[in-house]
Formats: sequence, C-alpha cells, structure tokens
Amino acid sequence: WKENINNQSKYMQLAAQSSFKGKSDRFKYNKAAKLCEKIHKIRKSYKTDLKSKDKEVKQLATATWVIDRLALRVGGEKDTDEEADTVGCCSLRVEHLHFDPNGEGGDNKEIELEFLGKDSMLFKQTIDFGAPMYNENSGMGDKVYANLKSFCAKKKKTEEVFDSINPTMLNNHLKQFMDGLSA
Repeated sequence: WKENINNQSKYMQLAAQSSFKGKSDRFKYNKAAKLCEKIHKIRKSYKTDLKSKDKEVKQLATATWVIDRLALRVGGEKDTDEEADTVGCCSLRVEHLHFDPNGEGGDNKEIELEFLGKDSMLFKQTIDFGAPMYNENSGMGDKVYANLKSFCAKKKKTEEVFDSINPTMLNNHLKQFMDGLSA
C-alpha cells in the first residue's frame, strides 16, 4: 500500500501460520488424501500401458512410472537463453541418461540420471531398474528400462527422450483418474 506521510510503497507478508497461507497447504493435503484412493488405478494403467504398441501411450506410461517411482518433477519447456537449463521428466534429453554407467555389461539394467533439476540443483543418481524394489509388480522396472533404452536409440544426445509427449498431455492423462490431478 502507499503510506500517507511520505507516499512510499509499503509491503507486508503473511505469517507462515496464517489461515490464508494454510488454505493452500490444506488443499494440497486433501488432494493427496484423494490420490491415495486412486493411485492403484493409475499404477494398474501404467503397468498395462508400458507394453503398448502405441509410442505415445508407452511414453505416457513410462513418464508416469518415472514420476511416481523416482519422484521426478514433470518438467516443461523454457527459454534456455533467459533461464537455466533445468530439466524434469518430460524434458529429459538423451545426454541425461547414461546406460550401464559402470561398464559392467551383461544383464545390467542401471541408468545414471544426471541433470540440473528445480532451482538448478544437480540430480545425479544411478538407478538399478533390475532391483527388486522396482520389479515387485511383474518386472515393471525391467520394462521401464527397456522402454527408456528404446526411446533413446538412434537419437542425438540433444534430443528429448520423451519426444511424443509433453507436460500438458501427461497432466491431461492423469486428470482421467482424478479431477485436478497433475504430475
């Protein structure tokens, strides 16, 4: 507001515990509680769709699995001339995935993911898609690994892994399971 003595602009901030700020947190919490009732349908859907012949359906399923199991943000397009080159699931490029990073060969199903995430924080993690924690449901980790490998095949390092989908498509897909759900 403009204060009336010196005609200067004055600013105020609401306290973290204010009811106004708490409303958005309560809304997010209630949405998460509703998601608990729907998550089994989402997981059942992507389990089936990971094997689809349709490339877009397969990419939607794989991206949903990655967001669900690896907790990556959705990622979106931005002007990298103006902003840092931060990445999320839908904007992963081939250069961000390093298959068999330790050079073990054989049946190794490891991928090292390395990119700048939100707030330019480095995300660097090696995921063993063959590990039991990713394969407890009919080898989904193995299928995701195979899908990611096929999405990267014959592409330049600067090309996107998920070239058939975008964040809007992914969010629209998720809204089929629950109103207002987004990645």
